[in-house]
Amino acid sequence: MFENIRALLRRESAEQESVDLSGLARRVSNAFGDEFKRHNITANVELAQALPVVTGHGGQLQEVVFNLIQNAIEAMELVPEDSRVLQVRTERHGDVIRLTVQDSGPGFDENKLDKLFDKFVSTKPGGMGLGLAICRMIIERHEGRISASPADPRGTVFRVDLPAAK
Repeated sequence: MFENIRALLRRESAEQESVDLSGLARRVSNAFGDEFKRHNITANVELAQALPVVTGHGGQLQEVVFNLIQNAIEAMELVPEDSRVLQVRTERHGDVIRLTVQDSGPGFDENKLDKLFDKFVSTKPGGMGLGLAICRMIIERHEGRISASPADPRGTVFRVDLPAAK
């Protein structure tokens, strides 16, 4: 993990490989299985099969998925146990492979959306405000885009769009 972040911060050329985003999301989601049970979270994992791969650094992309799911778990601690739902989804949109992580937490102040991915900005008490900034840095270095929006009726939807390998 630390090697992935160190390479990112030093702007070192990361080893490029073909990454199956659905497979990566499956492995990370499975690793959280006990955590989902411990926090009474219903996890709906809907991963498209036979998606084109993306090109990039598998470890760094794994960090993004891990961080988004961890943030969702922490956000849902603030809502009743019977309404904790996490959705992890992959799908294709033209030449883009999309990963969506949606939680049923309290959401965030939409007035702060433009700062959500900035360094040292946190929506969590005691948060360092680095996780989403690092996620954005990783995704942008992979020529992708990460965004957030409110979920309906509550919660947050994070979308990661990465170009499909040619």
